[in-house]
Amino acid sequence: MTYVQRRFVVLGVLLLAAAALAGARNVILMIGDGMGPDMVTATGAYRYGPAYHRFGGDKRLALETLAHHRYVTTFADGGKYDFTWWNGNRQYPMTGATDSAAAGTALACGIKTYNAAIGVDMQKRPVRNIVEIARDRGLKTGIVTSVPISHATPAAFAAHNAHRNNYQEITHDMLFRTRPDVVMGAGAPEGTDAKAFTYIAQDDWQALTAPTSPYRLVRSRDEFRAVSRGEITGKILGLPFAHHCLKYRLADGSGADPATPTLAEMTHAALTALRHPQGFFLMVEGGAIDWCNHANDLNGAVGETLDFDDAVQVVLKWIAAHGGWAENLLLVTADHETGYLHSVQPTAAGTLPKVSWGTDGKWPNHTNRLVDVYYQGAGSVALTAATRTASDFEHGAIAYVDNTDLFRAMDAALRAATVKPQPALIGR
Repeated sequence: MTYVQRRFVVLGVLLLAAAALAGARNVILMIGDGMGPDMVTATGAYRYGPAYHRFGGDKRLALETLAHHRYVTTFADGGKYDFTWWNGNRQYPMTGATDSAAAGTALACGIKTYNAAIGVDMQKRPVRNIVEIARDRGLKTGIVTSVPISHATPAAFAAHNAHRNNYQEITHDMLFRTRPDVVMGAGAPEGTDAKAFTYIAQDDWQALTAPTSPYRLVRSRDEFRAVSRGEITGKILGLPFAHHCLKYRLADGSGADPATPTLAEMTHAALTALRHPQGFFLMVEGGAIDWCNHANDLNGAVGETLDFDDAVQVVLKWIAAHGGWAENLLLVTADHETGYLHSVQPTAAGTLPKVSWGTDGKWPNHTNRLVDVYYQGAGSVALTAATRTASDFEHGAIAYVDNTDLFRAMDAALRAATVKPQPALIGR
């Protein structure tokens, strides 16, 4: 090989390495709480009927259009996922399942921990989360959810607490210590008695509504739309008039409160508010999918999954208009599966499919079945590189990652984008 040939080989290797390590200016993680693979199938069956790709057609949900797919293990500390064990009565997947706190902490912090833990390890020591990491690298950060902002999944991304039920402490930690640039979700006080302040302490609410508040408080649907238009700027705290959650959307679109923004509208507002030359990290959660699955409520679960998928579509359109996949990384996943929904049957579009549930509609009914991650964009190679293979008792031969691998992929993408590259030494 000549000297010139060697130089071109070295250059090619360096270019490939640079492409593999390319970071993302913006990283967006979307979590359908409790949304297992069969929940996706049931939703696609309802929306598209026989045209849905899993029943022979070519239509897909927005989240299914991403370039890459893997299955994800979700067990908490001390748990496991047994790929081969099967006794015919579906009991194994109900054993030792994670809760949203431990699963959220795995995604946000990259560690396995105990159920109920919010951003802490097995010894209850705080572990830095991806929001804190992004913030300290000069990026903007945001959290959007359809349930209270201090519930387990959003809490894991911006707080540290020994127990998920310490809602007031968690909200204080989120808004007065971590201080993401955008926080949107339910949980605002409703009324004046003690129960009204379940999620936000009364003193904190007074501080957040005072002229000296660190946030611009946004509440009405029109105000959220004003944020989307860039008419309201700065640090945004979006708390619709919804104490427990955004009103459940049923499969046909009914049930939602017309005065309350949808998850898609909040997501669009957050994307507008977070635009920044250095980039941003955003987590969006469709939290009520889980609650409907707990109750074996297929109508509500499909409606909430459609609401979540509409938010995914908003993100896809935003990415196409703001740098494309060369600057953005999108991951769409679930924290765990709820309800053991299975055996989804084909149906006509607009008709709920026949399904079976492996649980009785009573809490707790999380499972440790595999969930999906769909992903695409700058830095996605890090998650692809983490892939392992196995033969799963439900799906056969699969490619999978662990939920902690998603944290590492996001961290690597942000690190590569925020660390100034050094000039390569070629031909020396």
